[in-house]
Amino acid sequence: MNIVAFNSSPRENKTSKTELVLQKFLAGARQAGAATETIYLRQYRIKHCLGCFSCWLGNKGQCVQQDDMTGELLGHLMEADLAVLATPLYHFNMNARMKSFIERTLPLMNPITAHSGRRLSPPWAAKAPKIAAVSVCAFPEDYNFQALSMNLRMLYGTDLVAEIYRHSSEFLTALPLQLRVEEVLDAVARAGYEVVRQGQVSPETMNAISQNLAPLETLIDMANRFWGKEMEEEEVTGAVGVDGEGVDKYV
Repeated sequence: MNIVAFNSSPRENKTSKTELVLQKFLAGARQAGAATETIYLRQYRIKHCLGCFSCWLGNKGQCVQQDDMTGELLGHLMEADLAVLATPLYHFNMNARMKSFIERTLPLMNPITAHSGRRLSPPWAAKAPKIAAVSVCAFPEDYNFQALSMNLRMLYGTDLVAEIYRHSSEFLTALPLQLRVEEVLDAVARAGYEVVRQGQVSPETMNAISQNLAPLETLIDMANRFWGKEMEEEEVTGAVGVDGEGVDKYV
């Protein structure tokens, strides 16, 4: 199996929790025999979809815009047996970079709509990859991913074979919680293995991925104390974060 992951996080890899979870998933997939590649969308020029439908009409199958999406990324997507869409959760959904990437895949769709079960959707015009989603959010509890999950299920239907969502992501590097964190990340790797070998993730593995790292009240207290301290330091020094790196290193 050839797996291509598209990571839309704007953050550097050493600080990105999206990257942390994604690479655990891909490591498990490699253990199952898959070949994997990660593409960082922040390194590419992706224009917004114009909504002109030229890719469905006179310019069939080709976007009129000449950028990295047309010249390179669509090709990578169609070469994959499984495409992993990895995004941080911004305002309870995928971030803008991932949304632009997905919108620009319209040339790969067939405008002749087909009825499939309870959903109307344009089918892929050619052989398409299966889709897996990876996302993280700082807030505790899985319900924060409801809008993202509904969006992806409407987009991809049965082609969406896995949804790996990890709440409380800020605490994945918290030293006092590392024993529980290791359980979560081991389960993420197991999910990658299962997708390759079984085509889906087992309920037991999903439960392990979404387990709480600590009681909800503890997580809220830790977060409030951190942000309270950061805001106090900003008022005193005018600088945000530790060692000049800013709070981004925690996100």
